[in-house]
Amino acid sequence: MGSPTGGNLAPAGRVEPGSMKTLIWTATAALALALPAAADDHPRVRSLSGDFATAGIERVELRLPPGSVRIEPSLDGRLRVELGVHCSFDDSRCEERAADLDLESSRHGNTLEVRVNGMSGMSSLRFHIRGRILVPQGKALEVDIPAGELTIKGVRGDLTVDVGAGEVAITLHEVDVRSVRLGVGIGEASLSVAGRNIDGSGWLGQRVRWGEGTGASRVAVNLGVGELDVTLD
Repeated sequence: MGSPTGGNLAPAGRVEPGSMKTLIWTATAALALALPAAADDHPRVRSLSGDFATAGIERVELRLPPGSVRIEPSLDGRLRVELGVHCSFDDSRCEERAADLDLESSRHGNTLEVRVNGMSGMSSLRFHIRGRILVPQGKALEVDIPAGELTIKGVRGDLTVDVGAGEVAITLHEVDVRSVRLGVGIGEASLSVAGRNIDGSGWLGQRVRWGEGTGASRVAVNLGVGELDVTLD
């Protein structure tokens, strides 16, 4: 995925061209929106947690499976991940399969990547994660999640988000933000700045652009199918 200044957002009215992944997200959008309710009906079968130092790190990348995740600032500059794994369906082997999941981190130069291993492709729909992630302030953040609900609140630093299908809600401080680029292939996108709604363009999908901020953070959010809401207060 490109940086927040890149031009990789899906044009309004369609999702990214030539992408088989996007077609899968479109076909499974209804299932993605139903996953949070499904998780409520099934107990947690595994917990995944991690506590990572970020000294010397300039960028944090989160590669997450389908689920409901809330991302907030860390008070001490560390990256903390607390996720619960739930079965999405009635499956007698769900708990056994969940034992194979683990949280893995890797460092590439000044980038820290954290991902959940064992939940890739269509097999990831067997599970649904719910939890919270605390991220260090002032570092670039990239979040990639195929489907579900994503809430981000109060983080500071460049922000790039890519969600295949679901609902995304982001609330940031206006004083921290320089620009916002939103793209939804099929669905709705809204941007509110200090109580003022910023108009977008598109019919089946929407694109919203705003570049009047005095802060340093650049925000780019791409959602294949669903509802996207960004508020700068």
